[in-house]
Amino acid sequence: MSDHVKEITAADFDREVLAAGEPVALDFFSTECPPCEALAPKFEAVAEQFAGRVRFLKIFRQGNRELAQRLGVSGSPTVVFFDRAGQERGERLGGDEIKRTALKAQVEALLA
Repeated sequence: MSDHVKEITAADFDREVLAAGEPVALDFFSTECPPCEALAPKFEAVAEQFAGRVRFLKIFRQGNRELAQRLGVSGSPTVVFFDRAGQERGERLGGDEIKRTALKAQVEALLA
């Protein structure tokens, strides 16, 4: 993890996402997942670009299965966006073809 991306667990979710008071991009990832590995540098780069304006968090999907199921996340990677009030906003991004431009566009929409 970089200085711009923090890994959390389900126990941290309410505090780090819902009550954060700032926009959040949350990446549900898996280990030994080529699409997750491909997304990681893009997620880090966008996190660096929007540092201080949007929180970038990662959560291990299989290790936090109950939370993933509650949020309807069934695949990795899946990036979910939350506004300052902790409400999900925008379009979820998922699968093996998440483009940096799509990630950046969703983050910009959170800030609009």
